[in-house]
Amino acid sequence: MVQSVDHQQLIGFIGLGAMGSRMITHLKGVGKLIALDADPARAAEAVVTSEAIAARSLHELATAHVVILMLPNSKIVDEVFKGSEDKKGLIDILSAGSMIIDMSSSDPTHTVANAKLAQDKGLTFIDAPVSGGINGAASGKLAIMAGGTQAQFDQALPLLSKMGSNVVLAGAVGAGHAVKALNNLLGATIFAATAEVFSVGEKFGLDPRVMHKIVNASSGGSFMSNHMWPGPVLDKTWNFGFAMQLMHKDVGVAMSLIKATGIDTVLCQDSAKIWDEALKAAKPGSDMTILAQQIQHKAGL
Repeated sequence: MVQSVDHQQLIGFIGLGAMGSRMITHLKGVGKLIALDADPARAAEAVVTSEAIAARSLHELATAHVVILMLPNSKIVDEVFKGSEDKKGLIDILSAGSMIIDMSSSDPTHTVANAKLAQDKGLTFIDAPVSGGINGAASGKLAIMAGGTQAQFDQALPLLSKMGSNVVLAGAVGAGHAVKALNNLLGATIFAATAEVFSVGEKFGLDPRVMHKIVNASSGGSFMSNHMWPGPVLDKTWNFGFAMQLMHKDVGVAMSLIKATGIDTVLCQDSAKIWDEALKAAKPGSDMTILAQQIQHKAGL
C-alpha cells in the first residue's frame, strides 16, 4: 500500500551537483529538508531554492527519517554509508527504521552488499537511480527505476514521485542500478553509432540538419538523436549536461554485469572501447556529446 507524504518527516539529501541541486527543489514543503554537499556553497544554495537547512557534516543528518544520496559513484556512496577509519558513516549514525535511498548511478553489487549491512542494523537501503538528464531533474519528470521490496517501494514512492513522472519498481534491491547501467550502455552505443552515421552523411555531402529531420522521422530516430543533436551536436555547443566521465562509468558497470553473465556481446564491447578511448582523449569535465566531436574530427569534418 502506497503511503502518503509525511510532512513532519526529516529528509536528508546528500549530493547537490548538476542533478541533485535540481531534484531537491521538488521536495520543498514535503518535509523538513537537510542538504549536504562536499561544496558548502551548494548546500547554501539549497537553502534558497528548497528551503532546506544547510548541513556542515554528516552528523547533522543523524535524526533523519530518510536520506537520499545523489553522488558520483559507488566509492563515494560507500564512504558516506559505511564511513572510514576516522569518520562514521550513515550506518553508524542513523536510527533503526530509517531509510536510505541511493539515487546515484551505483554498481549494483555494492548496492546489494550495502542493503545487507543496512538490514543488519535495522535500516533500509534501496536503489532508485534516474534517467532524464538535467532537464528531467529540473522539471520533476525523471524516469526512476527502483530496487527493493514492494513495501519499501511503497514507502519511498511519495518522495520519488515528487522528482519523477515515471517511477517503476524494477525488482529486488540492486535491480534499479542494474537496469540503469544497462540502459546507459544501450544509450551510449546508440549515441556512438548515431555520431558515426551522421559523420558519414556529412562527409558524403548531406546537410546534417536535413539529415537529422529525416532520421528523427524515420526508424533510425532515437532519444539520442532527438535530444542531443538539436543544440549540443548540431550547434556544436557540446553541453547536454551529462559528463563523459559519468557515462564512461555507467558503461563500465554494465560491462561488469555482462562479464558476470558470460554472454558474448561484440557490439557492447566495441562500444565500451569507443568510450574508453573517448574519455582518454577528452579534456577533464567534458560533456558526453564531445564523443560526436571526436568522431567528426576523425572523419576530417
